[in-house]
Amino acid sequence: MFAQTCSAVQKPLIFTAEELPPYHFINSNGQADGALVEIVQAVLEQAKLPGIIAIQPFARGYAAAKTQQNTFLFSLLKTPSRDKQFKWVGETYRSYAVLLGLKDRNDIKLSSLDDAKPLIVGTIRGYHSAHFLVNNGFHEHENLSLSVTSKHMWAMLFNNRIDLVLTNYMALDRDIKDAGFDEQGVTPYLSIKDFPNELNIATGLSTSDDMVKQLSQALAAIKKSGTYQKILTKYDL
Repeated sequence: MFAQTCSAVQKPLIFTAEELPPYHFINSNGQADGALVEIVQAVLEQAKLPGIIAIQPFARGYAAAKTQQNTFLFSLLKTPSRDKQFKWVGETYRSYAVLLGLKDRNDIKLSSLDDAKPLIVGTIRGYHSAHFLVNNGFHEHENLSLSVTSKHMWAMLFNNRIDLVLTNYMALDRDIKDAGFDEQGVTPYLSIKDFPNELNIATGLSTSDDMVKQLSQALAAIKKSGTYQKILTKYDL
């Protein structure tokens, strides 16, 4: 689904992100909407550049941004492995990772990630959280469960098929509710301090440095003017 941001002679830049309300989603009119969508629109307006915003599956957007010039992800977690694979425009938001479990699990006591290794931790296949757990000594089919969708992951937790979920607080309540469960039924057991938390606008290496600089300056400008914070406040972020 696409939303035209402005018109110009120049070929529009493309910005992509997956469905994740209230940050980026398709509204009832079939248009891209959300807090980070509005931030991208403000950046484009500040930079006087045309752009198209596409809400599509993460894997598709990731592949496009990595291989196609002037295609951007606007909600990409900046990780060490991705650092040199992309050019980074700037931070759009911060998320914080936690290990969540059901509230009635009085047996779960965690003071470190290692304490979770006798348990089964779930996350989404392909996400950085999956690589993070593998790199920290978790193994699929032993103490690591990888789901294709968040709906399946939450079903695994609420049906006691797994013990914990590694996730962040971005749209957490809505995500659990959309999966058909009670968001009041979970509680954080451990905050993950060394998990990357910067969400960024990023593009592949074929996009020019000048374009990245132009957008980076525009993002800095809307932060300085108060427009950025005003958008976040509008969405209670």
